[in-house]
Amino acid sequence: MATLLKIKDDKGIVKTARCKYCHRNMKAEAGRHGTSSLTRHFVVCKRNPNKFNKDPSQGILQATHCEGISTFKFDQEALRLAFAEMVIEDEQPFCFGEKPGLRKFLSKACPRFQPPSRRTCTRDVVRCFFQEKAKLKKFFKDSCQRVCLTTDGWTSQQQDSYMTVTASFIDENWRLHKKVIGFFMVKGHKGDDIGRNVLRCMTDWGLQRVMPVTVDNASANDNCIGYLKRHLTKTNVAGGKYLHMRCAAHIVNLIVHDGLKEVDLSVKRIRAAVRYIRNGGSRIVKFKELIEEEKLTNKQFLKIDVPTRWNSTFLMLKAALVYEKVFTRLADEDMSCVNDLSEEKDRYGHPEEHDWQNAKNMADFLEHFHDLTVRVSATNHITSHTLFHEIGEVHLLVQSWLNSEDVFQASMVKRMKEKFDKYWGLWHTSKNIDGNANDKEKGRGKGKEKENMNLLIFVAGCLDPRYKLSMYTKITVEEIFGEERGQNTGNYILQVKRQPDVSDSIASKGGRGGKLKEVIAKRMKLGTGSNSNNKSELDKYLAEETEDTEMKLDLLVWWKASEQRFPILSRLARDVLAIPISSVASESAFSTGGRILDDFRSSLTPFMLESLVCTQDWLRWTIPIDITENIEELTKLEEELFEEFGKAKQAASSKTNATIKIGSNSIDLGTSTI
Repeated sequence: MATLLKIKDDKGIVKTARCKYCHRNMKAEAGRHGTSSLTRHFVVCKRNPNKFNKDPSQGILQATHCEGISTFKFDQEALRLAFAEMVIEDEQPFCFGEKPGLRKFLSKACPRFQPPSRRTCTRDVVRCFFQEKAKLKKFFKDSCQRVCLTTDGWTSQQQDSYMTVTASFIDENWRLHKKVIGFFMVKGHKGDDIGRNVLRCMTDWGLQRVMPVTVDNASANDNCIGYLKRHLTKTNVAGGKYLHMRCAAHIVNLIVHDGLKEVDLSVKRIRAAVRYIRNGGSRIVKFKELIEEEKLTNKQFLKIDVPTRWNSTFLMLKAALVYEKVFTRLADEDMSCVNDLSEEKDRYGHPEEHDWQNAKNMADFLEHFHDLTVRVSATNHITSHTLFHEIGEVHLLVQSWLNSEDVFQASMVKRMKEKFDKYWGLWHTSKNIDGNANDKEKGRGKGKEKENMNLLIFVAGCLDPRYKLSMYTKITVEEIFGEERGQNTGNYILQVKRQPDVSDSIASKGGRGGKLKEVIAKRMKLGTGSNSNNKSELDKYLAEETEDTEMKLDLLVWWKASEQRFPILSRLARDVLAIPISSVASESAFSTGGRILDDFRSSLTPFMLESLVCTQDWLRWTIPIDITENIEELTKLEEELFEEFGKAKQAASSKTNATIKIGSNSIDLGTSTI
């Protein structure tokens, strides 16, 4: 043994052995004394630095490159909990701990840790769910936090309908939070069924006072909001007047979808041409040769779109437009391409000149909506104060195209303009200016149309110190809604911001006498009393000079610094700025096909599904890992691998196929040109 020093007698025979660490002598004569005693000493030697530590509570020193030396304590329970969190965050199956590859790795990395079985892992996941849920419920209870809700629908592989409920809020440290608080199966598709599930979720979490509920524009969701208004009359803000917030990303999808219908045939022809090229290796080679002859330089090659995701259609058109000349040459030089795209059933023909012009017009238009969707669907920062400006930008863009001399362009945008007016531009039409009182009393016309636009988005815009109710804001409102309706909108915004139940989210904790004093003090601070001569916080805020509009300003940082000057108005800002204007994240905002659960999650029970989805959201602090591969990145990596391993071996000399051997494994890299 390397830890023992052999001691020989005069004849050169080993009689004893001495430990190198404690210098103890032990008998070690061959044939008379075995090695068992030596092995036992190796285990119990107090000075042996390599001995196995049987005490799990005893610390082990380990060095890290950033923190120096720290103490590690082996704790089987803590490792089990960490293992359960890994299964949740990385979307691994419950039997992950039973996989032979993982067990082999852990036997080398941490032999003392016993990976949990499938049953044990499931139990640990549920325990983690209840622990994290208890922490979040305690936070809501202690902080009396008012939250905004968003709902979104999912579908399993068995066509079961699920709904997710997300709570958004800004805490006392002015940090934005978005927490999934419910993921459950919805058995009915009626609005009352959806509203009943949302109300049950709110009751479970102890949430009574909520700001707007952001939903998409399905008719069932309109009925869901009506159900919530009826059951939250006493506890809801302003009697539920501002409860309904329509999903901006869904409205953009509807507008874009109407525009794509006008160029549907042109898009189908270009899509078919792109697929024709991408589906054959020889076609790709021929196409690249034509690219070189035309001396076109572009890092991105042709992309195949997903028809239910219009952003991929935009990226496909954008990439294909670069190679318009190449497609034209290919049609002239290769008649088989034209025949394949024209003769077969359900083929639309080779793209012609007017198809490329339609695609160019649509791509230019879609680029604005693509960037808009990314902005309104952001989840890591506030967005409610930007929607007012985004609507103004879309209005000017649509109006400029509507007045275009291009007849086709104007007709394409006309359908999009109708959808824009339905949700974002109704108030400036003449029929809404006349006879509003009668229509409102009858529950029709303006009273119904007003629900399409939640006025809190204008309040959020005014809470941006760069604009407030400045001339910029007034001009923008009047530009969208017309001069008369714009002035009325500005006056109505002030009324909304002065409402006590909107601007005060501090729960009453006193008795009857204390409540009266609180109401009087609140009205005096707001300056809403008829005999008050003092300026309200709102008046003081609006009277101050606006910040530079060109300056990049973090609103949460600004309001946190101004909290002492505007204690009540800052509470309003916390509630209003937390409003999400989209019910879906940016990675789902472009889809028109809905969200579908994968095979693993579809096989779970509703309770286990809720446990995994909610806990994953609570544990993740960063953007989820995207396991899908990017073709451009793979192509670049493939070239680097060929260059690296081709120098060591000449196995990559062929330009068609190559296999790289790493140890006992092999990686088939396929073709080197894509």
